[in-house]
Amino acid sequence: MDTVNQIMPPPEEAPERLFHYESVLSFFEKEHWLLNDHMPGMYYGGRFRLSSTTQLRSDSLPCFLLLCVFSGSGTLLRQGSSLFLSERSVLFLNCESEESLQLRIAPPEMDCAMFFLRSDEAAAYYDLLNAQTPPLLSLPLSSDIEYAFRQLLQLVPIRSVLASVSASKWIISILSEFCSLILTDNRAAEFVPDYIREMKETFDQSYQVPLHLEEFEIRFSIRKERLCREFSHYYGMPPLRYLNARRMKAAKDLLLSTNMRVYEVGNAVGIENTNHFINLFKKSTGVTPMLFKKNAPATVCGLHSPHKPDARPQ
Repeated sequence: MDTVNQIMPPPEEAPERLFHYESVLSFFEKEHWLLNDHMPGMYYGGRFRLSSTTQLRSDSLPCFLLLCVFSGSGTLLRQGSSLFLSERSVLFLNCESEESLQLRIAPPEMDCAMFFLRSDEAAAYYDLLNAQTPPLLSLPLSSDIEYAFRQLLQLVPIRSVLASVSASKWIISILSEFCSLILTDNRAAEFVPDYIREMKETFDQSYQVPLHLEEFEIRFSIRKERLCREFSHYYGMPPLRYLNARRMKAAKDLLLSTNMRVYEVGNAVGIENTNHFINLFKKSTGVTPMLFKKNAPATVCGLHSPHKPDARPQ
């Protein structure tokens, strides 16, 4: 069994002090598990490929674990209970009352990001959930949480004021969307009418083609105003906003992993009007598609490339 470093308040000395537990360096590269005393809200964190049972020790330090699974699966054992983690799972865990956590990896390995957050900021989000069990979320296709995790990982080694500000932005983005999705799921646990569920499934599976509310109005013989109202009730946002979020997620992936032109990306995600696509993309990301692609670090593009699924140094 391998042991991940004990979580502790960041010392003023060099980060080497974090590596005194047995076997840590046997499979963790030092540059991917860095002390982040320069990043507000975070103790430390990084990206890991785990291939054996791993012990996470918190020793009742007031902190929170934020974990995202990129690929593979595993089981987290805690206080006599277990949580199954699979691809695109995100866990938000209060470590203060956890004496020891054991993460059992399903062969061959689990590729994940783990960040240990200070309680002053994370606790406020955790309290919103009023969780009886640790909140565990399977990310919907429209979610930007995995993308935010990858952006945060790029900032871990950088020690600058700009990196600190950017890291805070991504942490807040992750926690805000995570809480929103959990609370939406709780509401959606009520009975969801078949026609509303079918709308969502159509958006998730057929976003590549033009879709209009009038089509659903005819299909279900229900006025589109009512469809919008009910969809918002069960899924936390109007149907067209949900559809566009799903399309923007796919567009980001295409921009980072292909050489498609902007108009080709727009067509591929179901938006034939290029100007409309550019405006939607800028509203979603703050930049145009070309600037998004141009400004993306090569390492981020590598993470999305189908030819290089993981550009992280080995």
